[in-house]
This record gives sequence, structure tokens and C-alpha cells, in this order.
Amino acid sequence: MATIPSADTTKTAQIATRYPIVNLQTTEWRFYGLVILGLQLIIWAPIIFAFVTAPPDRQFMGVIDGVADHNQYFAWMRSFTHSNLAANRLTPEANEPAFFNLLWWVTARFSVITGVSYITAYTMLRLIAILTLLFSLLFFLSLINDRPRQRQIAFWLIVTSGGLGVIWIFVKYAVGLPEAPFPISIYTAEPNTLMIMQAFPHFTMALALIITIFSLMLLAWRNKQSRYAVAAGFVGAILALQHAYDLLIIYSALGVFGLLIWWRDRRFPTLLLRHGVILVLLSAPGALYLAFLVTSEPTWGRKLEQFDNAGVFTPNPILLVILLGVPLLLAIAGLRREMFRSADDRQIFLVSWFVTHFGLMYLPLKFQIHMLLGLQVPMMILAAIAIDERLIPALRQRGRRALYTGLIAVFGLSIITSIYIQGWRFVYLSRYEQPLYLTYDEIAALQWLQSQATAEDVVLADIEFGQFVPVWSDARAYVAHWAGTLDFFTKRENSRIVLDPNTPADKRRQLLEEFHVSYVVMRDRDGDRVAFGRQSASDLEPAYENATVSIYRFRAR
Repeated sequence: MATIPSADTTKTAQIATRYPIVNLQTTEWRFYGLVILGLQLIIWAPIIFAFVTAPPDRQFMGVIDGVADHNQYFAWMRSFTHSNLAANRLTPEANEPAFFNLLWWVTARFSVITGVSYITAYTMLRLIAILTLLFSLLFFLSLINDRPRQRQIAFWLIVTSGGLGVIWIFVKYAVGLPEAPFPISIYTAEPNTLMIMQAFPHFTMALALIITIFSLMLLAWRNKQSRYAVAAGFVGAILALQHAYDLLIIYSALGVFGLLIWWRDRRFPTLLLRHGVILVLLSAPGALYLAFLVTSEPTWGRKLEQFDNAGVFTPNPILLVILLGVPLLLAIAGLRREMFRSADDRQIFLVSWFVTHFGLMYLPLKFQIHMLLGLQVPMMILAAIAIDERLIPALRQRGRRALYTGLIAVFGLSIITSIYIQGWRFVYLSRYEQPLYLTYDEIAALQWLQSQATAEDVVLADIEFGQFVPVWSDARAYVAHWAGTLDFFTKRENSRIVLDPNTPADKRRQLLEEFHVSYVVMRDRDGDRVAFGRQSASDLEPAYENATVSIYRFRAR
């Protein structure tokens, strides 16, 4: 098939040539193979470091970022080991099992079948998600672009670029600030492929499924074969049952694509509509189930309402430029009006996907920041086209030195924040602090709860420890997660009041009775354990104790 026409084409005739399934040259595979090998080394190095160098008194818990969110997923996994539905055990309010998530259900079943721990199952999930994403990306690149150099540039940018957020690290040390300003423009994971591959396998798998759905829908349209749309629908059904937010991106981008095709051809794309209907019919039921859950089950509905407790929203446009960096500027600079009416459907598809994110990321939704997931793919492809077709020729005219200097600057600025984040991983992992690591005393206390606590029990502890309670036992935690724990801020403060040795006994008893707390966990890290045991003796009796952790049973009156 011919290469993508330049954007100044005025042709409007549709290119009808069918796509091959994979269109990569042999020499390209060497490049991709080397990059994938390098990525594996980079991704796994800090994880292996944390496992291998953990001090004798503590264990690395397998998560290098987003510990609270991961413990929520691990709590679901524990429920899925013996049931197909999970209750919300991150809050003390009693609720029936009603939630299903396919990704964590499959991971839980794998853990049961193989007998491995949840940490090992999660590590295997990370590997599978990474490989799925990389190969789905190569599949999409082979469909969307015929030029090997542009594909290679795009692949490199997609898997390594991290924006310009590192400038705030320089500002922090230059001005002497305690923390870097605007961390959302440094550490936002959704548009950073390297970060999600390393730390967030659910995002990694979701992005792989998004790319796969778009690839199949593009094949369905270009080859005029509905079987690809059916396949996309089944993949969409999988996505809906693990990360349903992303269907909004898919439906919207395909809608924009259809409108632009209609505008270009002056003829309604009936076949594309048919394919879209197939996709929606197969994928929407999973999303409708979740919509029904949050509207009919108060526990899950209130959980969604608390999504803004994290205080994380899409960065404002200026910070967005810093977050996405040089590739965003290149992609925007490379956009031309003709792309929206190109004779090649692939250009229209690419710009449709790209601009859709900007229409979604500032919607008044509590999960608006999730609408950044996937933006990196069309953005980096557009940036690669701009680099190959405009930047390189312009620099070459200025001489070899200008060419090398310019390309080093572009690729260096694209990767500089990723380099910082990778280095920083080793710094904070080498501190061996909770909750990335737990002491063996804490693990022993969790194992005791695992053997003694039931689904009827509520365990109160500081959130640093409490978030692990529903992961290791069937009990509900008093406070465990910023969204999953209902009335999170109140319960977090209440847990501190209960664990304070100076709290009056009547006040402590009132808080414990309110949600029928069964056990209270007190660590040396939480305060004076001896004084707490003495002051609370009238209501709490020792049930378990080791060198640094005590578990008390509450005697309700």
C-alpha cells in the first residue's frame, strides 16, 4: 500500500486497498526487539532491587507506586478467590458482594490455580500486561503508518517520553522548596507509557485493549469486513469489565471519525455506523452493569462520589503542556487542516483520536484525568510524522551539526523526566519505608487477622496498616482508601483519635461502637503502645502481640 499522503493533498477519493494484518519489515523487528529488551531491563530493575535488597526485618510488598489503590485491587482479588463478586471491604459499613472486575478476577483465579501469593500473581500480571501493550502497539503502528522510520520514532516516543515535569525538580532545589510544585505535571501516570508499564498494570492492560479495539475497528472499516468489528466488540466487552471509563474515549473517537468521514465524502458512512452499533451492543452491557451498580448500591455509589478526594484533576492547559512536553508541541505544530479531510482514512482516524482527548479531558467528571489514557499514542505518531517530514528536512538544510544537535535536543527533552523518575525510584525504594515495605512483625499481625477475623469483623488501625487488612483477611477495614472508605476524612481522623492514648475512654468507646469495631491494631509507629494498652484496658483486651504490634479485641457493652 502507498505511504500516507502528505497533508496538503486535496484528493477525497477513499483508498480502498486492504490492509495486511502485520506490515513490519524484518529490519524493523531488530529495532523493536532491542527497544523492548531495554525496556524490560529498565522496568524491572527497581522492582528486583526492592525485592533483593529489602532489609532482614521487612518485606517488599511488590508495588512501587499507588500503594493504596493497589491494595484496593488486592482486596478485590482476595474476595474473588472464593466468590465471583466482591463487597467493598475498604469501609466498615456492611454491604453485600456486588462488584465484579474481570482483570482482578482472572488474576485471583490464577493465584488460586497455581497456589502463588497475590504478590507473585500481580507481578505476573505486570509482565503479561507489558507484553500485551507492546505487541498491540506494534500491530497498530503497522496499520496506521507505512513508513518504517516514522513507526520507529513513534514507538520510541510512546514508550519512553515523560514530558517536561522535571523542570519543577530544578525549581525545587533552586528555590529551596520542601516539595516540587505542581506534582501533577510530573507524576500523572495515564499519558506516560513507561510509568504505567512499570507501576500500573491495570492501566497498561486497558491501554493495550484500547489500541486493539481501534486497530480492529480500522481494519473493519478499511477492509469492509464486519468480523473485525465483532472482534472489537468482544475486546470492548473485556475492557468494559475492567476499566469501563475508557469506553467513553473509544465511542467518542469513533464518533468523531465517522463525522469527519461523512464530511469528507458528503455521504453518510452507513457501514461505519453498522460497525459502531456492533461494537456498542457487545461492549456496552459491562459498562451498563457498573452504571447500575453505582446507582442502585449506595456503598459503591458513594465510593464514586468520593473520587475527587484524591484532589487529582486534569492539569490546566499550561501544566498540560509541561506534562506532555515536546511531543505535544510537535504534534500540534504538525496538525494541518487537510488532515481532517485527507484521502487516507488513517490520517482522519489519527487526528480524530488525538482531538477527542482534548474534548474529554476537561469534562466535569470526577474521573476526568483518566481521559488522558491513550492520548500518547496518536500524539506521538503525529509528532513522529512532524519530526520526519518537517523537522529533519529543516535541520538538514542547516548542516549535519544542526541536524544532530536538534534531534538530540528533541529526544533528550522528551525522555529527561523519565530518566529522573527512574532514578528517583531507586532513591525512595532504598529508604525501605512503609507502606512499600512491611516489617515481619506487621506481616505476622496480618497473618493472625487472616486466621482469626471473619467477614463480620471490622478492624481499626492507622491507614498505613489498615489498607492491608482487607488484602490479608476477610474483615472490613475501618479506614483503608481515600475513595473506598466512605466518609474517608472523618474516619481517618477518628482512627487517630482512637489510637491516641490521651483520648478519653468514653470517646474511644463511642467511636468503636458506632461501626461495631471488633479489633484495634496498635503499632509502635502509631504512638506509645504501652500507654495505649494501659489507658484503653477497660474496653480493649489483648488478643495478639509481638515485639512491635498489638491487636486488641473490643469488648462492646
